[in-house]
Amino acid sequence: MAHDAFISYSHVDKVTADAACATLEKAGIRCWIAPRDITPGAEWGAAIVNAIDNCRVIVLIFSASANSSRQIRREVERAINAGVVVVPVRIEDVVPTESLAYFMSTVHWLDALTPPLEQHLQRLAESIKGLLRMDAPATAQAGAPAGAAPSLDTGAQPPQTAAAAGPPAAASAPHAKPGIRGMFAEIMNFSYRRNWLQAVGWYLMFLVIGIVLGAVVGRMAGIATTSFAEGFDIGNKAGQLSAIPYHIVLATLLLWQRPKDATNILLALAGVAISALLGALGGLIPLAVVATRPPLKS
Repeated sequence: MAHDAFISYSHVDKVTADAACATLEKAGIRCWIAPRDITPGAEWGAAIVNAIDNCRVIVLIFSASANSSRQIRREVERAINAGVVVVPVRIEDVVPTESLAYFMSTVHWLDALTPPLEQHLQRLAESIKGLLRMDAPATAQAGAPAGAAPSLDTGAQPPQTAAAAGPPAAASAPHAKPGIRGMFAEIMNFSYRRNWLQAVGWYLMFLVIGIVLGAVVGRMAGIATTSFAEGFDIGNKAGQLSAIPYHIVLATLLLWQRPKDATNILLALAGVAISALLGALGGLIPLAVVATRPPLKS
């Protein structure tokens, strides 16, 4: 076998992926990483497939960028179908998209959220070496005494045996309750599928932005008037009207990477319509619901 570990990553996380590759190779683990190991002139997709099929472990550098990458989803799906062990290394506190969660709901994760990164990568190298010993040829395992296989620090399990391992530990489970910090995760990522707590965080953030925007527009509209009462009235109406284009922009961004089905369109239209009457306070509620719906599938 040409290599032990395939490193899957988004181009945004190349620095982290290169650091992981260097640490693993220093520990004696043979790594395959693109574009370094793609033969010049070779077809990119074919090289990726061949590398995954001929590795023993796939190390997934998991971040917000990887979470939304169609290429990453294809690589993980290929690894799972080929029976390759997937070890996700989470470097950002994000919840996996529905498609990734489907493939990796039974594996344990290695969290590398807190610095220093080098400490987590050393732990990763030790874990991968443990996995490689567990993945020794069947002929060698046949003569080994029962229970002799080494344990894995991260708790990662091959997909085909993960069911027997039970649910992941709460400290590292990717579906753990996100808490206050996770409530405001991926605020400006309009293709991100939020849970209900994150939808509330999204609502509150854009409510504040809408209020500030309305106040600024109202102040600018009423500043040219000589009468305070007239200026206040004009400013108030201008601020209310500014909510309509504000909600149209938000609805468009949310729908851009989501199916244009009847439910999503009706929710988006409801948000714009309600904003004309109640401003951001009411108009953002249907849009927050849209934010919990799945994006387009790859």
